[in-house]
Amino acid sequence: MDFLDIGKHLPRTKWGAGWVEKRGKRRKVWVGFWYDYVLVGDNERRRIREKVLGTVKEIGDSRPSAMLKLRELRVQLQGGVPRRNPTVAELWDRYRAIKAERWSKIMESALVSTFKTCVLPALGPTPSNAVTASQLQGLLNALAKAGRSHSAVKKARTHLKAMFELAVDDKILESSPARRITMPKRIRKVDDAYVDRAIIRRLFDSAGRRDRIILRIFVSCGLRPQETFALRANDIERGRLRIDEALKQAERGPAFIGEPKTVDSHGYVSLPAKLEAELRTWVCGENIPPEGWLFPASRGGGPLRPNNYVKRDLAKLAKAAGVGRIDLRRLRRTCATYLRDESTAQGQLRHSSVETTKRHYLKAIPAEQKMRVERLDRELFGPEKVVEMRGRKRSA
Repeated sequence: MDFLDIGKHLPRTKWGAGWVEKRGKRRKVWVGFWYDYVLVGDNERRRIREKVLGTVKEIGDSRPSAMLKLRELRVQLQGGVPRRNPTVAELWDRYRAIKAERWSKIMESALVSTFKTCVLPALGPTPSNAVTASQLQGLLNALAKAGRSHSAVKKARTHLKAMFELAVDDKILESSPARRITMPKRIRKVDDAYVDRAIIRRLFDSAGRRDRIILRIFVSCGLRPQETFALRANDIERGRLRIDEALKQAERGPAFIGEPKTVDSHGYVSLPAKLEAELRTWVCGENIPPEGWLFPASRGGGPLRPNNYVKRDLAKLAKAAGVGRIDLRRLRRTCATYLRDESTAQGQLRHSSVETTKRHYLKAIPAEQKMRVERLDRELFGPEKVVEMRGRKRSA
């Protein structure tokens, strides 16, 4: 047996895919190399083939994109049809077309905005199999550094992972580069403040009759904006408000009036006696029929839209009261904070889990926190007199 013939029937793996180099000074190009084996007489001779693949500007600065171009070139030279590799933008369009039926209009609008402004400008033209985990993690880190909200960064991460995993499941990609990307730690803090009691009084004193009722519904009952402006006259019951409808801001026509946010959102919330009396007086004074909207829009006969109320009414009210920007979610958070009790707040806000209420809505009140710390100190160490420290006189 000739030892030189051993293994000749096996496929060659060493540099089998070839390699690429970047050349040029002013006009940089990618050059691809690969081995070509030819028979010369009875012997096999190896020679190196090379081909200019294109400029760095056309192909991209990453080596994986150049290797992809080299593989396509070799398939063409062998008479085959190269397998088309979609770009990240095409992969996103495909993912959106498949998943959009499960998204609400608001969610789809938010995702489209996030990808259009955050993801596609950086990765859109890149071939999907040339994307690396480092690129995706760098993108998330850059979004956090640019001051993007926690929600935007989280949406980008969640749907990048889902998009690449779907491509793997459909045999478009061999593996997902987004499998191990993580959330950056330095992300702009989410606005989770509540409205102080003094600010509420200033808003209330500056408000008209309708705005006072709306403020009290938010702060005392803890309703969502979409639920508050979907209230009808017959939703007022003895000692409670019925919640069975909500506005869908992104919808038009009959779909604008829909179901509340979750299954647990259906139900009733407690209604203070004074607010109930004021609501009934409002219904009688405005001649609102049982099925009529409590807060109708000025035109069209439909309910007042939450966004319009914030821009046209609440912003003016906050300016007249001399307070900063107030949003409606902050008023709902105020209700949970001043209710104090976790289970009571969860029931009034109709959350499915008390953890949601504790994490996002219940906030510490500084004055009460100070009072309880003082009480703890007295219980542990006894009521001692506060010793006033006086400065020593300087020697002449």
